[in-house]
Amino acid sequence: MKNKVADVLCLIIITLLVAVVIYLYPVLPEKIPTHWNAAGEIDGYMAKPWGAFLMPLIAAVIFLVMKLIPMISPKGFRTDEFRPVVNIFQVTLVAFMAAIGLLTLLAAMGVNAPVDILVVSGVGLLLIILGNFMSKVRKNFFIGIRTPWTLASDEVWSRTHRLGGRLLMLAGLFMLVGAPLKIQSELTVLVVTVFALTPVIYSYFLYRKLEGFEPDPAIEDDLNKDL
Repeated sequence: MKNKVADVLCLIIITLLVAVVIYLYPVLPEKIPTHWNAAGEIDGYMAKPWGAFLMPLIAAVIFLVMKLIPMISPKGFRTDEFRPVVNIFQVTLVAFMAAIGLLTLLAAMGVNAPVDILVVSGVGLLLIILGNFMSKVRKNFFIGIRTPWTLASDEVWSRTHRLGGRLLMLAGLFMLVGAPLKIQSELTVLVVTVFALTPVIYSYFLYRKLEGFEPDPAIEDDLNKDL
């Protein structure tokens, strides 16, 4: 996805969400729901205007942060090589926050929507999209599975992200399928946690296999000379 296309899409999404908030603002209640428990019941509120404009604000911050990343990435870790993927992540995250914002407004208006199912399904879809492009992410300090071992080796980074992308998609598929079935949230958290930690552990063992942790001979020689 080209930079200009991504920026225009994000600005359209954020503008539309802000327009909806402004249109509904006079009839919105003084307290806007901002949190739901595992049963889909509202258990957290925020007063206007912050409650009404919270999601548009978060979407705008995500947009600005994603625009900032390519500008501040140091040499050797630039995101230029996979900028189209960064743009896809940018649009996806902004669209996701906008969807959550719309659900929040519907709940505030008294619309009885299955927020728990919709949110979990939305997160699942988000993970599937991110996982699908994870293998295209190149070594950088801001996006991806950034462990000491992936950052130290291009091969470890590449292979870890191939595995991580597949696991992320599987976790998303589990949430997408499990949401309508109302699988216990504890099981969902466990599955997602295991899938998230597996690439981290994998990167360590893969680095140990490919590079090892033996002392650098050149450094040892310098130390011996100093002694």
